[in-house]
Amino acid sequence: MELAQLNEALKAHELELIIGLETHVRLNTKSKLFCSCPNEETEIPNTNICAVCTGQMGVLPAINKEAINKAIYFGKAVKSTFSNEVISWDRKHYEYPDNPKNIQITQFHNPVIPDGQVSCFRNDGSQFTVNLTQVHIEEDAAKLMHEKKISLVDFNKAGVPLIEIVTDPCIRNIEDASTYAQYIQRIVQNLGISEANLEKGEFKSDVSVSLRKKHTYNLNPRTEIKNLNSFKFMMEALKEEVEKQLNYYTEHKEFRPEQTTVLWDADLKQTKTMRKKEFEADYRFISEPDIPFVSIKEVVNSIKIDASALPHAVESVLIKGDVLPQDAKFFTADATRSKTFMTINNVLQDPSFVAKTLVNNISADEYENIHDINHLIEIFQLFKEDKITSVLVQNGITRYLKDRTFDYKKYFDENTISEAQIAAAITKVISENEAIANDIKAGNQGKAGILVGKVIGIIGKGASGKVIREGILEQLAKNTGGEKLENGGNKRKDGSGKLEVGSNPKSEKQEDELTEVPIIIKEEYRTHTISQLSENSISEKVTLSGWISSVRDHGELMFIDLRDASGQVFQVRLSRESFPNLDELVKLKPESVISVTGVVVQRNEDDYNAGLRTGKIELETSELEILNLSKTLPFEIKRATKTNETVRFQYKFLDHRNDDVKRAIVNRHKVIKLLRDILDEEEFLEIETPILTAGTDEGAREFIVPTRKQSGSFYTLPQAPQQFKQMLMVGGFEKYFQIARCFRDEDSRGDRQPEFTQLDIEMAYASMQQIIDLNTKMFNEVVKKTYGKKWILHPFEVITYKDAMDKYGCDRPDLRYGLQMQDITNIVKDTTFQVFSKPIEEGGIVKCIKVSAAEQGNKRMSKGQIENLTAIAQQHGLGGLAYIIVNENDLQSPIIKFLGEEIAANIIKTTNAKVGDIVFFSAADYATANKALDAVRQEMGRILKLINPKELRPAWVVDFPMFEKNDDGRWTFTHNPFSMPAVYDLEKHMTGKDEEIGTIIAQQYDLILNGYEIGGGSVRAHKSEILEATYKNMGYNKEEMLKSVGTMYKAFQYGAPPHGGIAWGVDRLMMILEKKASIREVMAFPKTGSSEDLLFNAPSILSDKKVEEMNVKIIKK
Repeated sequence: MELAQLNEALKAHELELIIGLETHVRLNTKSKLFCSCPNEETEIPNTNICAVCTGQMGVLPAINKEAINKAIYFGKAVKSTFSNEVISWDRKHYEYPDNPKNIQITQFHNPVIPDGQVSCFRNDGSQFTVNLTQVHIEEDAAKLMHEKKISLVDFNKAGVPLIEIVTDPCIRNIEDASTYAQYIQRIVQNLGISEANLEKGEFKSDVSVSLRKKHTYNLNPRTEIKNLNSFKFMMEALKEEVEKQLNYYTEHKEFRPEQTTVLWDADLKQTKTMRKKEFEADYRFISEPDIPFVSIKEVVNSIKIDASALPHAVESVLIKGDVLPQDAKFFTADATRSKTFMTINNVLQDPSFVAKTLVNNISADEYENIHDINHLIEIFQLFKEDKITSVLVQNGITRYLKDRTFDYKKYFDENTISEAQIAAAITKVISENEAIANDIKAGNQGKAGILVGKVIGIIGKGASGKVIREGILEQLAKNTGGEKLENGGNKRKDGSGKLEVGSNPKSEKQEDELTEVPIIIKEEYRTHTISQLSENSISEKVTLSGWISSVRDHGELMFIDLRDASGQVFQVRLSRESFPNLDELVKLKPESVISVTGVVVQRNEDDYNAGLRTGKIELETSELEILNLSKTLPFEIKRATKTNETVRFQYKFLDHRNDDVKRAIVNRHKVIKLLRDILDEEEFLEIETPILTAGTDEGAREFIVPTRKQSGSFYTLPQAPQQFKQMLMVGGFEKYFQIARCFRDEDSRGDRQPEFTQLDIEMAYASMQQIIDLNTKMFNEVVKKTYGKKWILHPFEVITYKDAMDKYGCDRPDLRYGLQMQDITNIVKDTTFQVFSKPIEEGGIVKCIKVSAAEQGNKRMSKGQIENLTAIAQQHGLGGLAYIIVNENDLQSPIIKFLGEEIAANIIKTTNAKVGDIVFFSAADYATANKALDAVRQEMGRILKLINPKELRPAWVVDFPMFEKNDDGRWTFTHNPFSMPAVYDLEKHMTGKDEEIGTIIAQQYDLILNGYEIGGGSVRAHKSEILEATYKNMGYNKEEMLKSVGTMYKAFQYGAPPHGGIAWGVDRLMMILEKKASIREVMAFPKTGSSEDLLFNAPSILSDKKVEEMNVKIIKK
């Protein structure tokens, strides 16, 4: 049940939630609470221990003063009265294996913090306050390490100081519980009393929840969910537990009678009962006789905190300054970000401006690079006073953060347009545009933006548009103040802009030693594989070999689940009668390799396992040989895909044994083999091309390979076999293909790796349509023959590049859902609404997406969903995301009063919006408007569940422009420089007029699938003069062209046939077909997100001798 549905169900039954939290925060003291052992993480168990923290007889605890001080800091932050001027200690009795003394020293009667309150903002800006029952100091327990049949105890953590923060049962909804917990984490991090790292167990919450009828005051038996170390898990666990209690109430017409303690299973997404809940009396609290009372009055009076720097105070400043609550939380999520904002805002006193400028110019992980906050304040002041532009601010801050010696003042001086230059340009523009100037004089100040754009066209972007506008109005003697050019809205930052908590692999356990076993070498290790066994095999004597999945001890019998490369499991039965050493065999660890011989027999009917193909048979074993033992596994094989990726990649050979991982690799083999078979039938030749080749200056960064024999010269690894395959066409091999390894020295991400695999195809005497037809056939066969009915495969569509950009905002749209865009620039071009008019005046566009009521599931999108879409739009370059909601009798939107009712009505008419529909807008330069609205469209497809995950909707995108402008304003190729222009544009291509270059269409085509480009190619320019014209159009002279593609140019002068080709991204294709989130999941040996090979520790540092041999000198930065 979704959270909204659950809340509605509670409301329908007139029930309310009662939630309370106990949050355990590990204090970052130097030593433990009652002894001098270090309070620090260590990989080796039982090293930071002594007689006190392990509970030996005859020792006395000594109080850690630092722990009390840190607890008092927290008490100050939560406004405690500190009514207990003297604090005491108590013994809490419980007998757990991780509790060495069978008591825990805590505070029950006189805690250090007897009360307090925590105020929080919700995402909608409303506030709530959580009252604290108390906060007490206590010692942590040890850590249990569970082996197969035993549990070991690591006492390093025993005695570490904690504060336990206990709330009143005053929280009334699930989201508030998570929000409150996040505030607690931010408070302790801000105070510096704890790192509060959830993954390291430094911050955990126990959440108690129950239901009761509204307007009643009794508390019903509650369920306590233990050890939640994730805010997401807290939400999920509460939702699942509340749903259970609600179901019990609706079925039995009463509340659940027993108090229960449960654990949350994040994988199964359900709670599991630990025990019936203990009550206070069960712990038998008594005063601690070995520790004296402590007076804290003087310490409390001496400790001061800056309350204005705490999360709620900082967020109050931001929200009062018109910053959205969720944006405000971006700053308070990190103490450095929070302090940076407050320091700058204390000077500028403009929260919205400061927040927006910070978010636009400094990423979450760059705050630590701020050398002197006063430098930033100076830059911000210049920007606020419109003395520098946003472009200069961004460039200046970026360089300053990277290089503390960067002279930003000099940079601003050299790149700022003088007032005299601006005034001269304004005078010139006004004189050349008298009609517009007269309209402005008549009161139509909206048209001032047109003149602003013309002035910027003369002087460039070194001056503020606001300053230019004011100058125009001043010169026209109409100094009415005008409207602000910039909105007060703030660029939001969603989760992707926040610091992410990195995954911290667990400390490695001490290496366990392998028992020595005889070395066994056999002539025959197996007579059958498990996949060959069936009920027809009953009574056959067989020998099987494989890995132990699990061992089950039944006394006189032992059962082993044996698994081989097929991934199938077969039950092996051993009896004590046949194996007197059964007690030793029971200790065999999972993933040990064995060979077993015996007779296949029918299982007893009661023992059938319907979950296994071989569930009705088993092996009655007569011989067992241990071929190799396994150490204790770093992760469970069947849960490999849910394991930390770093650990998986370090043990990739174990990861491969997981069924899901292996299935992806096996299916990859099947797809590649099928591609080979199809191309072989079409008379293509598979030809390998070199891996060591020459470098080029075009395209992506290449990997460079030094050579020992020729000092100063280098090979490069190929980005693709592009020139080689065209050489093969010139050489007379008319049909070529290769499963090619390609290399690019780029940052890795979900769908990219530094080395990857392409299906590379080239064919002579083929038209674009023939190449498309062949590849369409191949794709369809791959899906149907390899995956069958697993996918709903739709016929290929063909769309032009222009249509793709116009309707979807990108050239690789996901066609599984609608939400097409419309360009409404002409409709809104006369508006004075700055959000639309300013981009139009600067040559930009306004686009929109209509979301119908049906696409919203016939219920209006929530405010939270719209805010989420706004955050995504801002993340992709927009200042915000305007929208209009169509109601039955009116249009609902904050922009209508600026836009004008007539224009708004025209928008609704053009988009054919009906009651219940919402229209979202994107206004910016062409690239940003499309990019942002594309991101919004993708997110809407996801959150509105418009995507059928079983569908494949492939398409060909054609009619690409051959050239585009790069950042330097020069023409460059869109795909590659080897493409043939469309026949109707060949003359334009050869002529090369600058005003026509951007209009040339190429014979290029992309194969797209479900929002990804999985292939791309072109008909090639097979004549040397066409190739030369391509480079000439990009501004190269002949000498520069020959340096880049001289070999191909020469080859084309010896009878090159017309030819064309394509390359498929095999990894990306498999990622989609296998429904994986990353191409790393379909590669046998992938690199990490930082391009590291954790299995073989590459890249690695070479010896000085090796480096010297290669004639390379290493410069250390």
